[in-house]
Amino acid sequence: MITGKQIRAARMLVEWDAQDLADKTGLTSETIFKIERGTTNARPATLERIIKAFNEGGVEFNGERGVNLVLEDYRLIEGADCYLKLLDEIYYELRGKKDAQIEFICIDDTVSVREVVESNFRIRNAGIRCRYLCSENAKKFDYPIEDYRAISKEHFKNSVMVVYGDKVAILRGTSAGVLVMRDKDHAEMLRGLFEIIWDQAPMPISGSKK
Repeated sequence: MITGKQIRAARMLVEWDAQDLADKTGLTSETIFKIERGTTNARPATLERIIKAFNEGGVEFNGERGVNLVLEDYRLIEGADCYLKLLDEIYYELRGKKDAQIEFICIDDTVSVREVVESNFRIRNAGIRCRYLCSENAKKFDYPIEDYRAISKEHFKNSVMVVYGDKVAILRGTSAGVLVMRDKDHAEMLRGLFEIIWDQAPMPISGSKK
C-alpha cells in the first residue's frame, strides 16, 4: 500500500517525529521506525491507520512512491497520461476499504485506450464497485453490461466526471488535465444525483462487450 520511505517522507512534510505519528495511530515509535526501515511487515490495517493519520494531517500518498502536502482542496493532474494517473491514485486510495465505490459519469468506452481499461480492471479486481453512465447510443462496453446505465443522447457529452470517496475529478475536455476537488458535500451531492439517474435510466440494450 505505502512504503517505509513514503512514511518517513510524509513525517518530514508535516514535521512530525516518530512519537507524533505513534500518538496519532496508537502505535509505538519503535514500531514506526521498524516499518520505515522495512525490518517488519506491517499489517494492512496498521498501514490504513497510518494513512488515515496523514490524510487528516494534510498529506496524500500517490501510488507506491509519491507523497504530497495538500495545501488546498483543488489540484490539477497534468500530462498526456493524467487520466491514468488519476486511476492509479484512486486504486491506492480505495484499495482495501470496505464498501468502496466509484461513479463514472458520461463515459465512452470507444475512446478508452488499453491502459485505461487495464487500470479499470485493476480497480475492479480489488473489490471496488464501479458503475458507469453512458450514452443511449453506446455500442461498446469494456465491463459487465449490468454496471452501465444509458442516458439520452440529448443529455450526454463525453466530458467525464469521477466521484470517489470525498473527491470529484473532472476531465478538462480534450486538454491534458484532470481537476481533482476534495469536497465531501459536493461528492455526496453528485453521488445522490448519480443514484437518481441510476434508478431511472435503463441498462443499455445494444452493443457488444469487448
